[in-house]
Amino acid sequence: MVKSFTFVRKRESFSREEFFARWIEHTRIFDLVDHPCIEKNRLVLVSDGSPYVGIAENHWPDMESLTRTAAFYRETERGRAHWADLSEFMDIESSPTVIVTHEAEVSLEGVHHLAPIPE
Repeated sequence: MVKSFTFVRKRESFSREEFFARWIEHTRIFDLVDHPCIEKNRLVLVSDGSPYVGIAENHWPDMESLTRTAAFYRETERGRAHWADLSEFMDIESSPTVIVTHEAEVSLEGVHHLAPIPE
């Protein structure tokens, strides 16, 4: 599994609440249909004062599934419509996406490595 996080900026014309409602609507109408391989779509609105309004967490089955989305947006009519809708409320150019390479849960009981798994 591959996890990605997108640090999201909104278009200035939207209030935080309007943005979040529109983001949820977009995810339901577009992402769930166009990216059925995504195992998790988690959208969070963060507190005021952050340079970002929200964070999207996505879980992909593999890197190839994530990589194919760029071609989908570029090469298909549905992909271009998806991108256009997203661009209406999100400042995509200022919303970086990062890929998780290492992950661990740390507690008093110990450390549990989730990615990569140590040998």
